[in-house]
Amino acid sequence: MKKILTILALTISTSSFAGLPEMMKVYNNPKSAPQVATCKRNTQCNAFVALANQWQAIPNNYRYQGFDIKKQAKQGDGYGLNKGFSLATDKATALSEAGDNTFYSGGSQSVAKERIFAQGLAVLLYIEDKNGWTY
Repeated sequence: MKKILTILALTISTSSFAGLPEMMKVYNNPKSAPQVATCKRNTQCNAFVALANQWQAIPNNYRYQGFDIKKQAKQGDGYGLNKGFSLATDKATALSEAGDNTFYSGGSQSVAKERIFAQGLAVLLYIEDKNGWTY
């Protein structure tokens, strides 16, 4: 019984980090992200989109400071995520600003663009929290 509980605990703890290594590859090397036409060759924007595409890897039971940021990402609640939380690192802030400039602020805002922004921001919050970089 003790072995089963130990294995179960290890499985749960490692599954909570599912997707984090892939996210970190893009976070640590934004130039590795594929080019996106909307980003107009902006490396930070391309990385933001690549991270946004990984939002589903955030575990369903994960909560950021008590909030279900994955649900907000799914709903495309960029406003709530942007106004409710602050990023702690310069790198995450630069990526977020590139996403903000392209997908969230400035004139031609759409539901689809706000969803991309929400998904990218949720991933950045997740990355910072899992690495212990939050306030």
